[in-house]
Amino acid sequence: MFLGFAGLSATQFHGYLFEGKGFTPLQIGVLLGAGYAAGLLAPAAQVWAIRRLRGPRLPLALALGGCGLGLALLPWAASFALILPLFFLSLFCSAGIHPLTAACSLEAVRARGQATYFVIRTLGTAGFLAGCIGSWFQPGADKLAWLYLAFAAALWAAIPVVLTRFRPLRPQDAPEDILVTPAPRRTPGFRRALRLLSAPRPRRLLLALGVMNYANAMATLVQGNYITGRFERGQEAISFAWIVATTVEIPLMLGCAWLVRARGLRAVIGLGLLGTTAKLLILGLANDYTHYLAGLVFHGFFFSGALVGFNLYVDKHFHVADRPSLQSLGALFYSGLPTALGGLSAGLIWQWFGLQAVYAVTAVIGVGVGLYTVRLLPMLPGGAK
Repeated sequence: MFLGFAGLSATQFHGYLFEGKGFTPLQIGVLLGAGYAAGLLAPAAQVWAIRRLRGPRLPLALALGGCGLGLALLPWAASFALILPLFFLSLFCSAGIHPLTAACSLEAVRARGQATYFVIRTLGTAGFLAGCIGSWFQPGADKLAWLYLAFAAALWAAIPVVLTRFRPLRPQDAPEDILVTPAPRRTPGFRRALRLLSAPRPRRLLLALGVMNYANAMATLVQGNYITGRFERGQEAISFAWIVATTVEIPLMLGCAWLVRARGLRAVIGLGLLGTTAKLLILGLANDYTHYLAGLVFHGFFFSGALVGFNLYVDKHFHVADRPSLQSLGALFYSGLPTALGGLSAGLIWQWFGLQAVYAVTAVIGVGVGLYTVRLLPMLPGGAK
């Protein structure tokens, strides 16, 4: 969890890297949109791999290796034609890291209760934070290529851990009061997973998550460009902004571990979505770097509350054989499609109306999803478990 998310902290620099190569806002938007469109194809590949390889462990190892390869080569590519396939490769593989890690972790710790997953997921946030702190100490643009290589090395270092330690809890090792269903020899396929997610409750939940992440992705993907352009700050300010956002996420994740025991999934998911509304609204109104950092204090609400809440919802309300496929396919709707559209939209709005307009649009969408969340909450599972 720690090593995988340390590698994923490369996200902070993608837009900044592309701008440094001389690409226009429209070209950056096309790169972000096309790259994150890999997330549209990745879930189907993950479901197929989970089915063929009998579980999420080997697909996760392959995703870590491929993402690391793409990141290691990305800064050295000089042309748009070379960057596009490398960026697509890295994001195609990275799209599977979060849902596959969630599936593996939940299989391994299910007998310990849902709150345990929040604690383990906190190590992912700590890894992301470590990547941001390391980047902060290497602020020069000439260091960017070596930072990407370090991100790749963290991903590769996670592979032997996955292969040797990410094993599901065996029924004979579970406590007497916990029923653990043995992993199936062959998991259900794409069509069944899609049908299960199309039921009213998961469909409404994915709609709220997807639209909110669309706005969140627009703000996040051009965050480095916004900090260096609008606030006239250097590369170190990009990393510091992510340090602020990620540091706050750690106690928030642990707080959600308590909240899921005390109030249930409804409170956790609601907190995540409404907290993200606050983030987008503050960022949209920010006139200086300090005000912008105040908005980033709310960054972790979406990941700690909304996304982890969805992971737990899938793990709790669906059959054990369906869970790995549903974790991967769910990422298509809350991450893959929204992030691809968000990257392309950010580039188009930036090109036509300016970078500040991107944040104005995200604030409006965030408020709209917040209002929908208030209506959605009574339909979600509630109560402490």
